[in-house]
Amino acid sequence: MDKNKIIFISLISPIVFLGIVNLLTVFTPEIGFDALWYHLTLPKLWLLKQQWYFEGGLLYYSVMPRLSETLFIPLVKFSGFIGPKLVQFASGILVCYLIWKILRHLKINKVYRLVAISLFYCTWLVSWQSGSAYIDLIRTSLETTALYFFVTGSWKKGGVFLGLAIGTKWIALVSLLIYSLVFFPLAIIPALVVALPWFLIAYFFTGNPIFPIFGPFIQNSFLPVNQMLNNLVFAPFIVTKPFDDFISPLVGLIFIFTIVAAVRIRSIRKIALVGIIGAASSLVLDPPSSRFLLPYLPALIISSVYCFATIFDNYRKYLIAATFISSLIIISARTLAIRKYIPYLLGAQSLNEFLTVHSARLPGTFIDSDDFVAKKIPDGSKILIDNLHNLYYFPKNFDHTSWAPSEQDYDYLVTISADPAKVNGELLNTNQVGIQVFKINR
Repeated sequence: MDKNKIIFISLISPIVFLGIVNLLTVFTPEIGFDALWYHLTLPKLWLLKQQWYFEGGLLYYSVMPRLSETLFIPLVKFSGFIGPKLVQFASGILVCYLIWKILRHLKINKVYRLVAISLFYCTWLVSWQSGSAYIDLIRTSLETTALYFFVTGSWKKGGVFLGLAIGTKWIALVSLLIYSLVFFPLAIIPALVVALPWFLIAYFFTGNPIFPIFGPFIQNSFLPVNQMLNNLVFAPFIVTKPFDDFISPLVGLIFIFTIVAAVRIRSIRKIALVGIIGAASSLVLDPPSSRFLLPYLPALIISSVYCFATIFDNYRKYLIAATFISSLIIISARTLAIRKYIPYLLGAQSLNEFLTVHSARLPGTFIDSDDFVAKKIPDGSKILIDNLHNLYYFPKNFDHTSWAPSEQDYDYLVTISADPAKVNGELLNTNQVGIQVFKINR
């Protein structure tokens, strides 16, 4: 077989395999903590109650930027968790396409472009996010689109997409600062104009335009100075290990080659600085998270691959081999991780059966394991929930004690680990995962 075909197959095969795996997980039950806490629950609550903001402790995120969750509303209505997960999956594919386009604009050949896509897509973090209802890949696709427009000379369009990223997560304000400093300061104007509705919504409900930042829930998001310095100095090592969610074995080397690119190659310096400064910003937060690094991973990869193609091309075979081995490690880990979904995908488990089997890894999640709430509580009943955190799978309209004024106005209480003697009501049912249903005395 021709050498170039072997290289092509060795690079494209892992990408295609993981693409299929990730697409399959789109159709499996959502078990991610944040997705069940608010990414999916907020759209579902809007459909149930047409209510945007929930005062109190549980859903303080309800007034944060919610562009993705707003888009999820019709998707949740018509497809449940599948539609939002499919948007995440498509966002991962879009980022690969943008990496390809940026490197082609920079006149980098196809082999290196495939290496770059593999370095992004064949990572643990991107793979599990692609089959989840989180929103980090959505934010990453918006910021990578902004990067493409900045690189190709359209700072206004770049600013618009940064504004959309801010409408997805407040932390994208850091990206706006980085892009404004590195590329073009006036990009702040279109970005803030696009993001303005989210500032106004937060101010309207809370009086704080960037709630919950500087609010009662998030007062200090930074590590102590000594830990910041340690993370920054040892960043290539820290990002390689699973400091939050594992990325890949090569991410530390990607970081190092990006630094070399920033120092030695003027034509790629701006992209490299976006990657370096962005990654550094994710390492000073408390706690640091690879999900916060994800929007800057494309810039790191583009810079490092450009650096390798420009300075170290004689060692290309080693980069291809390392990329292939890294992808095999991720494929092995993902194959082991998705085995739990096989009974569900084959129809051997229902949704509730799957959730019940895996309830130990779903702390604070409502699971109607015996369908008591769905089938035994009359429609139209007023239901109050207490002591449960992740409520996406609750099958009826409800209120939670964190925002409900008084339990006296409700017919049923759904909780867990409650002492029946201390509840003003009759215990009707306790299911297999310990969730209790009380008929409240009025």
